[in-house]
Amino acid sequence: MDKFYASRHFNLRGLIAVPIFLLFFFTANAQTDRYVISGKIIDDVTKTSVPGAGVRVVGTSFAVAANNDGTYSLVANLAPGSYQVAVTYIGYKTATKQLTLGNNKSANIDFSLAQDAMGLDEVIVTGTSQGTTRKQLGNYITSVKGDDLNKAPSGNVLSSMQGKVAGAQISQNSGDPAGGMSVKLRGVSSANSSTEPLYIIDGVIVNNTTTRVTNTSGNYDGSGFVGNIGQNRMVDINPADIERVEVLNGASAAAIYGSRANAGVIQIFTKKGVAGKTQVSFNTNFVISELRKKIEVNQSPTKFGGSVDAQTQDVLTPALTTTSPVTRYDYQDYIFRTGVGTDNNLSISGGNENTKVYSSFGYFNNQGIIKNTDFRKYNFRTNLDQKLNNWASLTAGLNYIKSAANEKPDGNSFFSPMNSVTIIGNFHDIWRRDAAGNLMAVGERGRVNPVSVIEDIKQRQEVDRIIANTTLKLNPVKNLTVDFTLGVDNSSQNGTTYIPPYTYNVNPDFFGGGTAMLGTQNGYASAATNKALMFNNEINATYQAKVSDLISSVTQVGYSYQYEKGQYALLQGRGLAPKISTVNGAATALPSVDGRTELSISGAYIQQNFKYKDHFFVTGALRMDESSVFGEDNRNQVYVKASLSYVLSSADYWKKTNLSSWWDTFKLRAAYGQSGNLTGIGPYDRINAYSGQAFLGYVSLFSSAQLANENIKPERQDELEIGTDLGFLKNRLTLSVNYYNKKVKDLLLPQVIAPTEGYTSFLNNIGSLKNTGFEIALGGTPVKTDNFNWNTSVIFNRNRNEAYNIGATRLLSTNPGAPVAIIDGQPLGVFYGTYFARDSKDNLITNAAGIPQLAKDGAGNTLRKVLGDPNPDYNWSFVNDLTYKRFGLRVQLDGVQGSDVWNADWRTRQGVGNGKVAEQEQMGLLPRGYVSGVYAIEEWRIDDGSFVKLREVSLSYNIGKVKSISNMTVVLSGRNLISWDNYKGYDPELNSAGQSTILRNIDFGSVPIPRTFSLGLQAKF
Repeated sequence: MDKFYASRHFNLRGLIAVPIFLLFFFTANAQTDRYVISGKIIDDVTKTSVPGAGVRVVGTSFAVAANNDGTYSLVANLAPGSYQVAVTYIGYKTATKQLTLGNNKSANIDFSLAQDAMGLDEVIVTGTSQGTTRKQLGNYITSVKGDDLNKAPSGNVLSSMQGKVAGAQISQNSGDPAGGMSVKLRGVSSANSSTEPLYIIDGVIVNNTTTRVTNTSGNYDGSGFVGNIGQNRMVDINPADIERVEVLNGASAAAIYGSRANAGVIQIFTKKGVAGKTQVSFNTNFVISELRKKIEVNQSPTKFGGSVDAQTQDVLTPALTTTSPVTRYDYQDYIFRTGVGTDNNLSISGGNENTKVYSSFGYFNNQGIIKNTDFRKYNFRTNLDQKLNNWASLTAGLNYIKSAANEKPDGNSFFSPMNSVTIIGNFHDIWRRDAAGNLMAVGERGRVNPVSVIEDIKQRQEVDRIIANTTLKLNPVKNLTVDFTLGVDNSSQNGTTYIPPYTYNVNPDFFGGGTAMLGTQNGYASAATNKALMFNNEINATYQAKVSDLISSVTQVGYSYQYEKGQYALLQGRGLAPKISTVNGAATALPSVDGRTELSISGAYIQQNFKYKDHFFVTGALRMDESSVFGEDNRNQVYVKASLSYVLSSADYWKKTNLSSWWDTFKLRAAYGQSGNLTGIGPYDRINAYSGQAFLGYVSLFSSAQLANENIKPERQDELEIGTDLGFLKNRLTLSVNYYNKKVKDLLLPQVIAPTEGYTSFLNNIGSLKNTGFEIALGGTPVKTDNFNWNTSVIFNRNRNEAYNIGATRLLSTNPGAPVAIIDGQPLGVFYGTYFARDSKDNLITNAAGIPQLAKDGAGNTLRKVLGDPNPDYNWSFVNDLTYKRFGLRVQLDGVQGSDVWNADWRTRQGVGNGKVAEQEQMGLLPRGYVSGVYAIEEWRIDDGSFVKLREVSLSYNIGKVKSISNMTVVLSGRNLISWDNYKGYDPELNSAGQSTILRNIDFGSVPIPRTFSLGLQAKF
């Protein structure tokens, strides 16, 4: 391992010397004088101040943010001469004025900012030190304001981003209080590793992985439960601290990040201090969560067979034709509850022109809709901006998070709360107790009593996390900026699981294959710890030059180094005495885990931008990365980027035409970029690793069933994007359209080999993946008066995914039996299984009793086909923001169309006799044997995953100044209020496989997403 960076390959670290050399070479500045530039910044329509607007002297490091009243005072050491002063702020056009400095050491310049619905002058950060304006970009980037994330607060930044990002499919996989979220930008970008985007907070690459430290009765990495289930770490971030989010969908935008940007990039920028009077902000929300929809259950007064404690599933045994009277229960009333919670945030912002500070404290506490589940989180953040001297400044940030969750076993296990009531008939009195007060069995092959799951199984997860960053920015000479960034993300997860010994018989197969046994081996306990450290540093240099009166140039170079270290430990045992819940009290120790990993990635880039006047922009970039994950011959990868932007509406000839009177913005753009996946395999997956185990009293070595491949290559993506941005009627009507075609080659997939090789598979580069699609973002302001404003927006995304050159069809193993497959010429992860026989008119073929039949060929062999696709045909959102005087109303609708769900739970409910189809059979409305006849046909489990949701509604009233409170607002909001769908389960937006890349839209014990109501108060002092 130590030889990784001593190889004959080019040593990237040497590039760090270039900007350092420039720094020391240019330490001698020209003769300067001290000038004070001051003024006020207002909105040109409302005439109100614009606090926080950035004021800078173009081509220098001298900049300041406007105070709360819109005034600013900028001190700059400059040589006498002519300069340009520019003012920028999100949602406004950049304003620039000429300034001549001479004998007078002070100057006053006021600015009136015009609103900019297109945001072409908005500064966008794309991995370089200085950022760029949106008009210069050849690719589309979505910006989401922090205020828009908090109008209907969710406590989770990814949940709050749903429906607000073009090209994104953001879905909630579980309704647990800290349930996992999935984000896919322009489709799936890998077949082997995570397809989640790269997350960056204030320049720090942060961890968003999902690691199981509770419910560990499978393998430590979750492989005992197929999928990627549980919390992902973006749940730690407080949405109230966010200033804005930038989403880089395309490879061109993300190419500057190189090897880690295969699935796009999401950049989060937190709030900063503002010079002037100290401002204190406080907001609090009281939240109510409830089950949005109940499932209809069997209400038949009889059941097939005899005793309710029989060990057979009566519906699936057609030979049982006698019936017995039963009492039916609705167990949903027991496992679900109305949860309550609070979301509180206090922040302080202030400072002067040299020192600005923002500090905040957040407390979030939310009960789950499953009884005895909750999530509690504490957040502390402080951000510092310090001017060191006239050519140096320092920014630093610290975020500490501590959270705790009381959980229950999740989906993909039979002893989760949802599955415990799904896999038994609803005719059991689950509250029965014996003379000693112990719960009694529910029969049916040793199923777990749902009351035991709710009351007795204990799972707890605690997280401590620190995210810290610091950036030193230097301007040694005019037009040269050098910045150095250090960042660290250090987290620790601790989880415990306790399944008590039962006083009734429980089938051990329902507890992870023997983790809870009968008699002396009854009961299970585990303790797991996961520690993750991510460290990154970057150094960037930017030089701006004027080539001629018409052409200007920006050259940027940089180097980055990233290091990751992980430690995972698991202790577990079975056979517990009463009241004993620790692993060391277990009679039998189960295999423990001690996993340790390290990896590093370094890279360097150069980017060149040319601007002609202010309307034609060309950008090219080259990046080289080196990773310790892959072998020596594939460790270094080079990525290129090129983009073109032509803003016709900024050209002089356009302004002279009649079109300019109503057509305000016309931009054409194109971009090409490459990105990679240098973390697509584990740190040591290219090496055949061996583990020790006892054999006949000796130590033996064994390896995994998959043969490693030293010559494996990283997956690589090429993307072409073209688009246009249009604005009409003073930009009150805007339209952005994007088309993209991205191809991922060298997919990492296991290849089946002969067992005589000593292995069953071989990790190899096989096939490719293609995503094509288009995105439409339409915005408008139909009404704008002094008292009433109406803003509306529509986002439409369509993506087509296809795997090709894959070879033979690959069926994946899943817990709920979902026949997920990778098939050449089909979307990734389709459902491929058995289906109903049909005639030439597509009518079901039935037997004499009227029971549908399984499709077979002429020889009697069972046939299979593609049954469904979890990838949607398209998704969309429709948002309306209305303000009338002091009232505000926001309504957001989200829709997904053409998506299929593997509804394992619905089919199971029929088989055990608590579903409505089983009720029809028991009532004689369907022939006896109907459920058992179709039960094994996989097409019966395909369900409609399309939906339209009332995602957000927010009603606010601004009270204004109240005594010492400078501004007060009351907000009533709701999330996931209504879903219009044809889904037979609770909610089509779910995935019991969690954040899995390929296993999607699987319903097997997932907690439904709750409907939430929130009453909030916002106050500023």
